[in-house]
Amino acid sequence: MEFGKINEIIKNLQAQGLVNPNIGMAVEAVPIKIESMNVHATAHGVTLEEAQKYIDTAKIMFEQKNHRNMFLSYDGSATVLVENNRLISAYSRKDFDRSILMILEEITNV
Repeated sequence: MEFGKINEIIKNLQAQGLVNPNIGMAVEAVPIKIESMNVHATAHGVTLEEAQKYIDTAKIMFEQKNHRNMFLSYDGSATVLVENNRLISAYSRKDFDRSILMILEEITNV
């Protein structure tokens, strides 16, 4: 996958107001094992096992501010703190907003 091209596409989508500017920089997904999770991580009904699957099957990872990585798969996303692999947020595909769906569409075409 060409991450330079993907980041360029994402910047263009951000300039159009279609993607949150805080999504971070797209890089190759390096799967990790979730060590723990906070209460917010379960707010969208995603289990620890489902979140781990999203990480294991991620097509792309976004390095974000505050030492977070967001793993994005076609089935869902999981955001973890880098320092301790603590799951802080997870969403299934049914909860993806338009911007995430647009990113998935773009990476499929790169």
